[in-house]
Amino acid sequence: MTPSEIATKFDFTLPALSTHLRILKDAGLVVERREGKRRVYSLNPEGMDELFRFVDAFWAYPLHNLKRYFKGKKKM
Repeated sequence: MTPSEIATKFDFTLPALSTHLRILKDAGLVVERREGKRRVYSLNPEGMDELFRFVDAFWAYPLHNLKRYFKGKKKM
């Protein structure tokens, strides 16, 4: 979908949507291709597989263990 098409589905301004798409692209969750002057975005299956694995692992552990993990990651 183009950014304009995506924007009709969400309550984002185009500049905000552009920022979100850049973040998703940098994270490998979406891919961008050019069709003339247009940019078309789609989900990246490999990135989505990685996200699903993370979410599955996330729910495999009790949340209190996750809380302890992130507390240990805080910089003092």
